[in-house]
Amino acid sequence: MLTLAATNVAYGQTYPTRPVRVVVPQPAGGNMDANARALVIFLEQAFGQNFVVDNRSGANGIIAAEMVARAAPDGHTILYTSNSFINNQLAQKKLPYHVINDFSPVTQVATMPGYLVLVNAQVPAKSLNDLIELSKAPSSNIKFGSGGIGNSQHLLGEFMNARSGSKLFHVPYKGFAPMITGLMSNEIQVAFAAPTVVMQQIKSGRLRALAYSAGKRWAGMPDLPTMGEVIPGFVYEAAWHGVFAPAAVPKTLVSRLHAEIAKAVHLPKMRDYLESGGYFPLASAPDDFRKFLANDLKTLAELFRLANIKPE
Repeated sequence: MLTLAATNVAYGQTYPTRPVRVVVPQPAGGNMDANARALVIFLEQAFGQNFVVDNRSGANGIIAAEMVARAAPDGHTILYTSNSFINNQLAQKKLPYHVINDFSPVTQVATMPGYLVLVNAQVPAKSLNDLIELSKAPSSNIKFGSGGIGNSQHLLGEFMNARSGSKLFHVPYKGFAPMITGLMSNEIQVAFAAPTVVMQQIKSGRLRALAYSAGKRWAGMPDLPTMGEVIPGFVYEAAWHGVFAPAAVPKTLVSRLHAEIAKAVHLPKMRDYLESGGYFPLASAPDDFRKFLANDLKTLAELFRLANIKPE
């Protein structure tokens, strides 16, 4: 046992011995992909090895997660994902893995308190209340997009329907980037997104922001009302980003990964990058992240019930 422990410590010190694949369950261009790419720049400097982002979109992140769950437990394949990772445990009747048992939580990198509620510029709604009333019209066919069944954007849309009486119809996409493309082409009329990746489209007039889903207004758009100002008591904390490794990865390696990610996340340049996009840096410890995930599953189960989303 002592020999094995010494081997694990030595392995953690020499890690990584080759490029590390960072699997991201989203096409290039989304907020998750952008944050992951910003982070790996600092990790490459810290570890002296390449960290290569591998975009594996589809099935609301299940394809990417299964790839990491089945990867060799040596830390050279890790997952950078969002809260949709946990949502899938409730949205799918049968997953090829278990989100708690088949992964080693490394850290909750950051959290985002809210999404912008966006509409295509052709939609006549100028406010969230306008959108709600427009969707109730008998001839209305207002569609909202998400990155897949059970995605956090899907949950927000259904929760909005349940709380406001709106009648938005869900259209799932294979990731954030194609969803935004669908919104700009008016294939869908509504979407929910992190501020960082849609500000250019808002400034150009192609998209219009109607509200923010957090408990208080976003400092980047202080004149934009929260959803709770229109739907009393409505608050939807949008997303978190986290890093996972396969379940059997040595704890010493997980600890080292966490330590370097924590250093990177709290560097002024990385912290400013995250905050400019509406994220708050965390870099929680592995045990704290595991506890958070267990509590999040309980909270989401109630949200799924309220939104009447059944496993598929």
